[in-house]
Amino acid sequence: MISLTSKASNNPARLSAYVYPNIPVDRMGSGNPYIQRLREALREQGMKVEATASANAFADLVRKGSSADIIILNWLEDLPSRRMGVLQSFILMAWLYITRLRGTSLIWIKHNKVSHTQRWFGLRKMIQRFLRRHADHIIVHAYDEETAGLDKTVFLPHPCTISPSDILVPDKEMEPEIDLLIWGSLQPYKGVLEFLQSVEKDALLKTLRIHIVGKCPPDYWRQLTAHAGTNVQLVNTFIGEEEIRELFGKTRFILFTYNKKSVLSSGVLMDSLVACKRILAPDCGAFRDMAEQQQFVTLFSDLSDIAGLYRNNVDNFILDHDVVSSFVAQNSWYRMAERIGRLTCQPPLLPLSKDKLSEHAEISS
Repeated sequence: MISLTSKASNNPARLSAYVYPNIPVDRMGSGNPYIQRLREALREQGMKVEATASANAFADLVRKGSSADIIILNWLEDLPSRRMGVLQSFILMAWLYITRLRGTSLIWIKHNKVSHTQRWFGLRKMIQRFLRRHADHIIVHAYDEETAGLDKTVFLPHPCTISPSDILVPDKEMEPEIDLLIWGSLQPYKGVLEFLQSVEKDALLKTLRIHIVGKCPPDYWRQLTAHAGTNVQLVNTFIGEEEIRELFGKTRFILFTYNKKSVLSSGVLMDSLVACKRILAPDCGAFRDMAEQQQFVTLFSDLSDIAGLYRNNVDNFILDHDVVSSFVAQNSWYRMAERIGRLTCQPPLLPLSKDKLSEHAEISS
C-alpha cells in the first residue's frame, strides 16, 4: 500500500492552493464568476493562490499545479470538449495521479451529476470516476447519491455572493407585474424550451405574465422565440445586478426549469434569494435541499405541475426576510474558503448522507 505524505500545513494561512480552471471570467461558460470568487475567498483566508489567470487552463495546471499544497478541481469533466481535449484528459488524469502521490492534496468540487452535453459522454464519466476514486475530498453543493457513501464527501451549500443587507424587503401590498420570472444564462440544459412548449398546452399558464431574461445562444434563441406566446416576454441579454433587483421587486415567483438528470447546484438559485420571493423548481439537487431545509423552494416533479403550484401558492409568495438573511450570512464565499482550509488541517468532515444532511449543514456553519 502506498503511503501518501501530504504537503499541507496544519495552518491554512500557510497553504498554497491552485484552482482549476485558472482562466479569466470571460472564458468561463456564460461568464460564470465562480472560479474568481473562490480564488479571492481563499486569499482572504491567507492562502497563497496563483495571482494571474491563463488563456490555457490545461498547460497552466501542468506547469504550476504541482508546486501547490492543494489543487482544487472544477468542471474537469468538460475538458474533452476543448481543442485537443481528449488527449489532454488522459494526460491530466495520469499527471494528477502522480502529483497526488508526491503529496499534493486533491479537492474535487462536483458541480453536476453528469455533464450537460452528450459529446464524449463516456470519457466525461471516466473523468468523474477517476476523481471520485483519487480525490482526497469531494465537495458537493447539493445531496448527491453517487458520492453519498464516501467518507471523503463533504456537503457545503453553494456560497452566496450576496450579503444579508442586499436582500429586498418585499412590499406585501404590492401587486406583482410578473407572475413567473426565469433569469440567468439561457442554455438547453435549463429546460426553458420544454417549459414554453408546456405553456402552449396549459390554459392557466397561457394567462400568466411570464418574463424570461438572459444571454442565449443564437440557435437556442430561435427555438425559444418560436414557442413564446403573447404572454411571454423574452429578453436576450446579460442582466446586471440593478436590473435583476428591479425585476425581483415586480415578481411573484422565480421559476427554474432545469433538467433533473444533470443538475446538482445553481449559483443563480443562491443569487435569487435577494428577491425574498418563493422559488418554484424541479425536485432535484440543491433545489430539493433548499426546499427541505429552508422551505424557500416549492418543488415540482414535472413541468405540468407548475400551473397547480402557482394556483395553490398565488398568495403565498413572500419569504421570511429574517430567515433568508440568516441563511445568507452563514453561507458566504469567505465561510466556504474557511471550510476548505479546515479540510486540509483535520480529518474529513461528516460523510454526506441524506439523513445527515441537516445535521452536517449545522456543524459546517
